[in-house]
Amino acid sequence: MKPAARRPIPLAQPALLLRRFPFGESSLVLHVLTPGAGRVALLAKGAYRPSSGYFAVFDLFDTLSVRWSARAGQELGLVTRAELVTRRPGLASDLTRYRAALGLLELAHLSAREQHEERGLFAWLEGALDELQRAVVDPRLVALAADLALLREHGLAPALSACASCGARPAERERSVPFSAALGGRLCLACASAERARGRAVEPIPLNALRVAESLMGATPAMLAHTHIEAGLLERVRAFVERFLEYHLETRLRSRRSPQAPLR
Repeated sequence: MKPAARRPIPLAQPALLLRRFPFGESSLVLHVLTPGAGRVALLAKGAYRPSSGYFAVFDLFDTLSVRWSARAGQELGLVTRAELVTRRPGLASDLTRYRAALGLLELAHLSAREQHEERGLFAWLEGALDELQRAVVDPRLVALAADLALLREHGLAPALSACASCGARPAERERSVPFSAALGGRLCLACASAERARGRAVEPIPLNALRVAESLMGATPAMLAHTHIEAGLLERVRAFVERFLEYHLETRLRSRRSPQAPLR
């Protein structure tokens, strides 16, 4: 006798849509982040049909409740039910917030694991999207604080006050300090000289940029609401944090290359 075919395993999770792709005339392939199952690839059949049970539900930035079934050996789970939990319309109505939110989705997509719990990552992404939706703080500041929080969540926070190589606390006499993404952050002069002698990249970072990054590392929404950083300094902090992120992710973030690089 042939073994009985395994029935699909029904699954239900809160979900945040990371990416979506058209499939056929009326369906969507979805990449979603869930707290209990990590990143999941799903097929939503008939998602564009008004008669569908989840018509107009799968928008970027919204928190959803999604139920799906999965079979062993199949790459895509099949969506059986989806409902809107929290809509964040403000993120699509402002270009700066929209781009900042896309960057957060891309970071989550790169960081999330499949078939693993990602409760910390889910809470990080949902909280950052909520903060962008509130529109109280400059979206670039929200995104920067979120980048630093993600690095801390993964145990990759850059060393900002002590040398990442020897642990010494350098005297802060200069306006810029040596910094190495490969070694994990700020360097003292001796370790920086040793790294340069080995032919490794060491870049100068303004000291005030490191201090701002350090203050933002554990910033709460209430703290961010009272934080004001001059635009030029904010850009310098954002630039070195983004380079640090991309080094450890081993890829360049598509959503941050130019204003004309949205994700679908």
